[in-house]
Amino acid sequence: MNIADPAITSETPLALPVWMQELKIGLPVRAQFVLSGNLRDVFPTSSGRFLHGFDAIWSILSARKYQALLVFDPVDGLRLHAAAAPDVEARLKAAGVDFTETSTSLENLSQQIALIASLRDIPVALAIDYASQLVAKPYDLTDAERQFFIAADKIALQATPMDGDARPSFNTILWMVDHPNTLPDWFIVGNENVRILSAGTPDLEERFAMARCLVPQFPDAATITPEDLNDALETFALETEGMPLRSLSAIARLAKFEGIALENVSDAIKSYQFGTRNNPWKSEVMRSRIRNGEAILTARVKGQTHAVRKSLDILIRSVMGLSGAQSASRHGRPRGVLFFAGPTGVGKTELAKTITELLFGDETAYHRFDMSEFSSENSESRLIGAPPGYIGHDQGGELVNAARARPFSVFLFDEIEKSHPRILDKFLQIIDEGRLTDGRGETVHFSESLIIFTSNIGILGGDRAMNHGMNIMPTEGYHETERKIVEAIQNHFRFKIERPELLNRIGKNIVVFEFIKGRTSVIIFDNMLRKILEAVEEEHGVHVTLGEDALLQLRDLCCFDLFDGGRGIGNRLEIHFINPLARLLFERGSQPGDHVEITDVTTSDDNETTLT
Repeated sequence: MNIADPAITSETPLALPVWMQELKIGLPVRAQFVLSGNLRDVFPTSSGRFLHGFDAIWSILSARKYQALLVFDPVDGLRLHAAAAPDVEARLKAAGVDFTETSTSLENLSQQIALIASLRDIPVALAIDYASQLVAKPYDLTDAERQFFIAADKIALQATPMDGDARPSFNTILWMVDHPNTLPDWFIVGNENVRILSAGTPDLEERFAMARCLVPQFPDAATITPEDLNDALETFALETEGMPLRSLSAIARLAKFEGIALENVSDAIKSYQFGTRNNPWKSEVMRSRIRNGEAILTARVKGQTHAVRKSLDILIRSVMGLSGAQSASRHGRPRGVLFFAGPTGVGKTELAKTITELLFGDETAYHRFDMSEFSSENSESRLIGAPPGYIGHDQGGELVNAARARPFSVFLFDEIEKSHPRILDKFLQIIDEGRLTDGRGETVHFSESLIIFTSNIGILGGDRAMNHGMNIMPTEGYHETERKIVEAIQNHFRFKIERPELLNRIGKNIVVFEFIKGRTSVIIFDNMLRKILEAVEEEHGVHVTLGEDALLQLRDLCCFDLFDGGRGIGNRLEIHFINPLARLLFERGSQPGDHVEITDVTTSDDNETTLT
């Protein structure tokens, strides 16, 4: 069904969108308008009908006694809107307006604009569609382009109101553009005769009215109860925030073809957004794995019982669709948000990878962004894409491209405190609304994603003379560690970078990791050592074993300092075992099938380790 069909009509008159109200008020006093934004949508009108862009414009013009709307675009040339008075075309042709000219040169167009604007006895408006395509670089015009806009500017400046209340004041020129900055600044900025209007996305009331008009397209329209109907319409309107009304129509058509009931309109919306009805968050397999989540997570992340349990609570809330349930604006938000904080090398990134594997059965189903690479202000374009006119605009940004390619996934932002504060502002929109608009104006959705931040905030203190400059110590209990780190994070967002609103969005989802303790360090050491020995046998066919004394010596070398966590253990294993072992096997010329037993690990004064 055509969305402008008379059947798509509200039961009650609707208020005009703001841009249409501004156009209506501005017609008597402005000769030209620059229209941008959501112009390809449909719009509510005072008659209660939803009309396409030019039909909606004509509803305003006709009420102001215009006799016709002319439309020009670089492909089809000049044409007359279908609702014009019967004799207008002949009168315009008689006045010199050329509907047959196939050339779309700027010179010819300039002449047509001047002619139409000068007609005193035929009240018409001219809409120049795709006006953004008339120039290649608005900041570097060619001579022909410059002359064209100078002529257009003179037409605007020289326009004089027509006499009589029964006719428009001007023959109006409407410039339809992607964005006002695609026209020369000097033409639109500070020009009192040119008004800039922007068509925004529909508000909640408009979406609700549109949803009500689309009810007949759903398979359960005749059987749904009034109470369920109202709930479904509210869900339809809330979960389509930021979408144009034509998307609501498309969702209704999809529901009709797929047999999705109105009471399940959320499924239709997700199918429209992501192109699939398969939602892993509703999978019984995922729920079954999360029931065994603690065992799965602790098998890979050692010594972080508190962090694992709190993360699981948030994951269960995410699977149940209850994240932000206390908020009226929860619709569209990410499935969950986790903020991992704590010392380096204690398993923050490992837990993020394990959570990804737990949820989606594939630990590579996550997108990792090292935020230290986004510390400069201009790195925003790398994340969301360059704006129009800049190099790389057509390639999009890394974050939006990843969200578009794999929306059902985990997004990991490592060391978030190292990113530029302007980058942090983007996360407000992601966490609050579950969507982000890239440099090309396209919107991607994060409503089916899990967002994980990691941070080392709160580990270092201000006084390096005390506790080696550490704010927390391995000897402190978990609750004291948690208190100090949470307090440091709050101070960082509130006072250092002055972004308390982002902290409020994160809420109580801060998951604190503690230093690994003695027994945990041994488990981590043993796991790493086992992997090294397995790698040697797999790569060279050499079986390496360590005697009890050698094992204790190596363990003491690697586990004496826990400030660097598991990463520090791995680094010391590389120095005290992998390097000397590689040297030993190389010098011996070991062959597949050999057995090498290490009985002693000796470290010299210059920290060089020898294996015998």
